[in-house]
Amino acid sequence: MYKVLIVDDEPLILDGLQYVIDWEEHGAEIVAMAGNGAEALRALEQSSIHIVVTDIKMPVMDGLELIRQTKSRGLNVKFIVLSGYDEFELVKKAVVYGVENYLLKPLEEEELSSTLLNTIEKLDHEIQLSIHHRQNYSIVKENILFRWVAGRIGHDELTSRAEFLGINLSFDHYRIARVIQERPPRDGEASSGLLASAILNVCEETMNRFAGCIAFRSLHGEPILLFGWSGEESMNGDELEEMLEERLGACSSNVKRYLKLNVSIVLGPVVSGYGSVAASYRETFPTEEASGSVRTGDTEAAHPTVLKLIEYIDRNYAEEMSLKTLSDIFNLNAAYLGQLFRKTTGDMFSVYLNRIRIEKSKRLLEESHLKMGEIAAAVGFSNVQYFSNVFHKLVGIYPTDYKRKIASAE
Repeated sequence: MYKVLIVDDEPLILDGLQYVIDWEEHGAEIVAMAGNGAEALRALEQSSIHIVVTDIKMPVMDGLELIRQTKSRGLNVKFIVLSGYDEFELVKKAVVYGVENYLLKPLEEEELSSTLLNTIEKLDHEIQLSIHHRQNYSIVKENILFRWVAGRIGHDELTSRAEFLGINLSFDHYRIARVIQERPPRDGEASSGLLASAILNVCEETMNRFAGCIAFRSLHGEPILLFGWSGEESMNGDELEEMLEERLGACSSNVKRYLKLNVSIVLGPVVSGYGSVAASYRETFPTEEASGSVRTGDTEAAHPTVLKLIEYIDRNYAEEMSLKTLSDIFNLNAAYLGQLFRKTTGDMFSVYLNRIRIEKSKRLLEESHLKMGEIAAAVGFSNVQYFSNVFHKLVGIYPTDYKRKIASAE
């Protein structure tokens, strides 16, 4: 979750910015607010903040000076500038300093949403580039590898992360092997995490990149070997199969020899293409339930959580709901749930919810004699004016005009 600082000398705007968009749905949270640039600079020095949304014209220290001083101190912060219609000269100077975008007051929800998403995408990209120079590179890679073999990652995320992490998705065939330790560590022995790392090191050395072998750990720390190769040959019943079993046997022997541990290795079936790897992994368990894997298609479109979420929204659209309340129901991080929903449907959660509510309200306008406030409440809007504005935005006319139009047609 990216942290946002809002800066404006007008209390109404400062307060209103919190509600223009659903910040959490965009993967951001407002962690601080300031009435001028000097206050904002102190907040930047005290907290780790990624994005600043700032007015350009303020007393004490204006937005330009805030941006200049932030840049001079080497703070890696993205700026989104707010300005009035008569402040274009100041805006041009801000652009020279380097800002993500400038937005005219009064703010448009879609413009702020789009700018924030683009800024976060840029931050995501910068973080990816920096991962190469950080120690958690291997952790990220293991996470992606395990989500891939367990069927817990969508096509788009997998392909983009694989290119960045050097994971080969171009093999014709894949096969999974689980390395199972036959007993947990006793008191006084190394932790299971250290043992798993040691087992992986021995297996990697023994396999020596045979069949493109990649060794990594599951989320529970269990060693996993992933094999990939191209060509028409199969690992079933031919020379390649025998070579694999010979190497895996040597792997077990070396683990016993060097680590004094007994391990068994369970092989999954050969599968074609990277999209079928999860099927090989599932078959290494006695039951599918034990694997804890989630069946997904080749894209996020078939993600079961999103399908359940859509079903829930369609049934409960009239209730008060947000990504936060839904994240509690579905036991997922709110930001991740919002990103997953957007990747699957192409819509922000709030946009989809409003569309459903407005469609239901159209039916009530056509078929009932309810008052406008009653219709708004019946479809989940607590504020009639907000309902009217959303209706106008999606339908093109206000609900009162829509009702008159229906009456005229009848």
